[in-house]
Amino acid sequence: MIVAKQGTLPGLTADKSELNYTIDDSASNAVTFTYTPTSYGYSAAINYNLQFSYNDSNFSSTADYTFASGSMSFTVAAFNTLLLGLKYQAGVTDTILVRVKASAADSLYTYSDTVGIVVSPYAQPRVIVYPFLYAPGAYQGWNFGGGEPPTIIAKLYSTKSNSAYEGYINITDTTNGNGQFKLAPANSWNYSFSEVTATTFASSGNNFSVTKGPGYYLIDADTSTKKWAATIQNWSIIGDAANGWSAPANDIAFDFDDTDQVLVKTLDLKAGGIKFIMNGSFDVSYGIQKDPNDNTKDLAISPLGEVPIATSNTDNIPITVAGTYKITLDLRVPSEPVCTLVKQ
Repeated sequence: MIVAKQGTLPGLTADKSELNYTIDDSASNAVTFTYTPTSYGYSAAINYNLQFSYNDSNFSSTADYTFASGSMSFTVAAFNTLLLGLKYQAGVTDTILVRVKASAADSLYTYSDTVGIVVSPYAQPRVIVYPFLYAPGAYQGWNFGGGEPPTIIAKLYSTKSNSAYEGYINITDTTNGNGQFKLAPANSWNYSFSEVTATTFASSGNNFSVTKGPGYYLIDADTSTKKWAATIQNWSIIGDAANGWSAPANDIAFDFDDTDQVLVKTLDLKAGGIKFIMNGSFDVSYGIQKDPNDNTKDLAISPLGEVPIATSNTDNIPITVAGTYKITLDLRVPSEPVCTLVKQ
């Protein structure tokens, strides 16, 4: 009789302990990981997965890569994309944790010791790694992509990798069918979702449609319950650093960047503070997050102008030096807003 025993500890080594590259090095090799095998006491088929911990989780959530051989290499570009997707902040030195999971069955596995690598990722367009639905529609010519320049498609993301998706679609015209769209799990019309009623959808039916006029629409869709909703959310900038604090008289509407699918505005700002408000009201607003460990302080704005924002337990976003600023509010993943404030 063959008896499986607890696996011996697999080993993991990295040929670098610290990485500090720029975008100019993107094609170069960044790091190579090598494992040493484990044993379960019999001739088992063992899978080896390289696991990277999210910045805030210590392996409670991981990004996994399967070893095809005894080692695995990443280019600078690939590893930088991985870091940004795991919430490591561009321009900030941090340590990423890596380990190997060796498994002979779902319930029979063991881990290597953890390897830490000091990293300082460089800025690049935001990396979103969640599953998503495409949302092609009249707003972008009913095109899944291609062409020159490529057609941009809004997407709905599932932050918990389940059946619940959410995202924004910017619709500038709702007359004559221009407020219509569909949802699709792949960039193909072979399978797509369609509206059945104002709150339900199915694999066949009419186009989804919004009816409250032009605007920035938050779309929620659950592919399990087949429920959906559209909520108009127009965002603007308010504060004494801009036009004043009276809403809606003093707020300044964001513009929409079709290429990057984000809200942007370049403004001359005075020393003072600003916030971002929804639909001309302070009922929902984004401000800079307070430090959860010291409520008298705010979390720091990064050297690259990234502002930690939230809708609760916040202060005004500080503008300490007057000047022209480019403000970017990235709401593509609605529950994970990203703001940058860069002096021009």
